[in-house]
Amino acid sequence: MRIKAPPEPEMGFQIAPMVDIVFSLMLFFMCSASTVKPEAQLGVTLPGTGEAAAAPELEVYIGIQQDGSVTLNETPIGTMADERLPELRAKLQSWTKRFGDKIPVFVQPHPGVPHQRVVDVLDACAASGVKNLSFSEVQ
Repeated sequence: MRIKAPPEPEMGFQIAPMVDIVFSLMLFFMCSASTVKPEAQLGVTLPGTGEAAAAPELEVYIGIQQDGSVTLNETPIGTMADERLPELRAKLQSWTKRFGDKIPVFVQPHPGVPHQRVVDVLDACAASGVKNLSFSEVQ
């Protein structure tokens, strides 16, 4: 013969732990809200309504072909034998002197070009004082 265990009483909803959690959250948010700085104390200068900066007059595209030849705005300017790319350096230096160092220069290497050739072009850009340089896809 088996003895039946008495049925377990149903657990009711306990409100005391919930009240404790709510008070803990209130305390946390009250303490963290006191450390927030008002926006006036951040010292951020927003752009004014003055004259907008003039857009650059020139965009420079340096293409690096698969055979290592270099083009400047689709005009051939260097071959694989020109390791230091003197023509490219001279042209970029004249443009940075004339338009400033913020002219956008886009380097477009062919996917199969050796990495050293890309480094040669980047060295020529750095030696010419180019500051606004980015890569783009070959078109």
